[in-house]
Amino acid sequence: MRLYPRRSFAGLFLALLCRPWRTGLPKPPQSPAANLAGSAPVVRLRRYQANAAILLLGITIFRRADVGGGTASIEEATEGASTRTTFFFAAGSDPKRAHGLNRMGWIQEVVIGSGSAISESSYFGVMTSSPEESLEHARKAFDTPQAGRSIYSAISGQHTAGHSRSALTHFEFPSDTRWSDQRLIDQAQAELRAGVTWRESAWPEPNSVPGGFLAELAALLKQRSRHSVGRYVYNEQRYSLELDSAEQGAGAARLMHINGKVRNLRTGRQTPFQVWIEPAPGSIVPVRIDFQPRSFLRLTFEAVAG
Repeated sequence: MRLYPRRSFAGLFLALLCRPWRTGLPKPPQSPAANLAGSAPVVRLRRYQANAAILLLGITIFRRADVGGGTASIEEATEGASTRTTFFFAAGSDPKRAHGLNRMGWIQEVVIGSGSAISESSYFGVMTSSPEESLEHARKAFDTPQAGRSIYSAISGQHTAGHSRSALTHFEFPSDTRWSDQRLIDQAQAELRAGVTWRESAWPEPNSVPGGFLAELAALLKQRSRHSVGRYVYNEQRYSLELDSAEQGAGAARLMHINGKVRNLRTGRQTPFQVWIEPAPGSIVPVRIDFQPRSFLRLTFEAVAG
């Protein structure tokens, strides 16, 4: 019997916000919410180098730079009075730099709305189902990296006023698949079309469209507040999202440092993270992302040129 991780995609990435066909990444799937035709999209994009640190009792015992990479973007297009905003993040390890481990994640959110009013939203994601829940598990994974086929998870969801629905499925695919491989995305979509069970929820605010993690994070970052709080729905569970601005740097390091925290309102589980953004209004694609998906692992995504 295979055991699948209970964490959410947002908890894994907390990475944020591509025009993927311009960056060598696979083209994102088209959702019902993404079928607007209109002006050429405006794209804000960053590429990242991933660095890792292994912790023991909170103390760093090993560091390695350039263990993988990622890309993040926000794309906006208008059609009359309506705007389509696509949030995208993809990242993965480089097995040659990560002791043979091949881990990846890919997520997209599409939001349709006019001004601040959202009329509908959707999301799609795929990731490796990695079992490393402890430092000992991670050591075993380093010693015996997977060969052949691995387990991947795929999720899809749609939100409308007062309502959400989502489906989660798992499938096997070659273990050496890289995070930029279009075939993996195509297979994930095919699995979600193959008779998966959709779960549905009604929410207390009948006239409000439940937000997603990426859209909610972007909205809070735009506020530039010392403290801000939001909520979003993912996989039929509700989460709170809190941001606190730390002291801004000076000179060349003049970036806004934001401390964030995600909390599952059902389980109470919390995941802290940090982002650094440029101080210019409207600049919300992070220059740096720092979070701990495991107690023994800290990941840092640093923006790179090009």
